Amino acid sequence: MAILGEKGLSGIVKRLLDLVFIGGIGIYAGIPIVLKWYMEFIYSRSSESYPFLMVFLYVTGVPCLWAVYEVRKIFKTLNRMNPFMADNVKSLNHLSVTCFIIAVAYVVKIIYYPSFLTVIVAMLAVIGGLFLVVLAEVFHQAVKVKEENDLTV
Repeated sequence: MAILGEKGLSGIVKRLLDLVFIGGIGIYAGIPIVLKWYMEFIYSRSSESYPFLMVFLYVTGVPCLWAVYEVRKIFKTLNRMNPFMADNVKSLNHLSVTCFIIAVAYVVKIIYYPSFLTVIVAMLAVIGGLFLVVLAEVFHQAVKVKEENDLTV
């Protein structure tokens, strides 16, 4: 099985990302209903308030959807066998911004409702954001080398 291309692994992942994006929009639209059901189901074990969680989920939902959208764009270029392009550098930088926004939201959540898992997610978001900044720069350098190589041929 090929890795890149519409019929390869990247094509399968792209289709899965399409489903995740559509499902994410549906979940985002249904946050009030799902959260109300969730709070009624586990209310006795939860100290978190409905209004706080509602705002938190809306605030983190937007960057999550944005991240899936940007990853979908990157996989489109992988399927076209052209990963080293300036658009992917932009997408990787946008992904790093989404990670940092999510990290800030989780730090705020730690202040009001601390939990070990929340700390871990915040740390992972920061590490992911930093990794994506570095990866964007690597792609930027690859784009420059590719452009120079295209000019010399």
